[in-house]
Amino acid sequence: MTDVRTTDAGIEFLERLLERSERNPDRLRPASAAPEYDGLSTAQQVSRFHDLMAAAERFSAVEVQWGKRDRSHLIERVRVRDAELLARHLGRPTAPATAQRVRDELLQVAATGEPWVATLLDEMTARWARSEAAYRLTAGQADAAKEFFRLLASISREEARGLDARTFSKKATNDTKAFDRHASRLAAVLGVRIGQPGAAADVIWTHIGLERFSHPVHLRGPVAVEAADGRLVDGRAKPFASIHPEMLQQLSVMERPTTILTIENYASFNRQVREIEDGSMVVYTGGFPAAGVVELLSKVLTSLPADVPFLHWGDVDVGGVRIFRYLEENLPRGPRPHLMTKPLAEKSGQPADADPSLASIAKSDSAIRDLAGWLSFGSNVHHLEQEALDPAPPARGVS
Repeated sequence: MTDVRTTDAGIEFLERLLERSERNPDRLRPASAAPEYDGLSTAQQVSRFHDLMAAAERFSAVEVQWGKRDRSHLIERVRVRDAELLARHLGRPTAPATAQRVRDELLQVAATGEPWVATLLDEMTARWARSEAAYRLTAGQADAAKEFFRLLASISREEARGLDARTFSKKATNDTKAFDRHASRLAAVLGVRIGQPGAAADVIWTHIGLERFSHPVHLRGPVAVEAADGRLVDGRAKPFASIHPEMLQQLSVMERPTTILTIENYASFNRQVREIEDGSMVVYTGGFPAAGVVELLSKVLTSLPADVPFLHWGDVDVGGVRIFRYLEENLPRGPRPHLMTKPLAEKSGQPADADPSLASIAKSDSAIRDLAGWLSFGSNVHHLEQEALDPAPPARGVS
């Protein structure tokens, strides 16, 4: 095989040609390019370039087309004749061969997760086979890719739930900083996976149950945290109480509330617990509910009869609908919307564009499907921030 390992303009030119060929293996015409003689400043460099093209042509890897008449001493164009031979001539395996080798190595890790992790590996392999990066990882970054798939496989096994990022990273990869290195690509993959491409990272981490550190759950209602030496937290405290998720095993429901009401935004939660006295249990979700909020609500809903109304009050917009749907999908029973209606949005909200990304919720059995359908495909769409409304007793706010 011709030794072409010395890096220079000719080698770089052939590498670009090979990459162009590999990126579109089904192209009808072979990849080709014209030399950039302006970058060859000396006669020696031009001669070296010509020698390299001639060597590649003798290897049957490329076809060299020379100029005519007064340009007969210059190369007009170089075409790839055989991409595999060109790769051998350059002393490296083809992109498909490299991609397959890396896939075989990574499959041992991906296979420890749910099936969708291996499916993602296949998708990335197809891009590597075309000399493309996948989620900003190339086939040449096998160690980084293995770390990435260890994190994904662990997440798919629900092993991130309830942990902070550093603890999870250590358990999944034996490196506390691995999660931080891959956070943006993890968010990109998982956002698509949960049907929220482009969602904020905090939304993604909440969905998989990952928390930098667990936040206390703010609430007001007839619950208490009891210890052997007395009551630690009384949920009836004014204006509200805060219960850390680590206390939930000691939580008990003292009496039946009139309603369970979850509230998305902090200002509305504060107004509700200060202005409305109706015996409801009011829980602040903080946007997408963290693992502690879901755990507390699950325990309360399981403890109470099914005829205790469960309502949720959030923004009438894409995020608000997605939060509502998240509660439906992650709790023993789903809520009904409170102050989340089309008439209220039209009256007190702001004009907005329809967003078809809510189509799947609109076509589901969700209690908020009609609102999702209007926000997805309706006319005169309006978004409503819940702070624009005054709090109301749940019995008057049910849609």
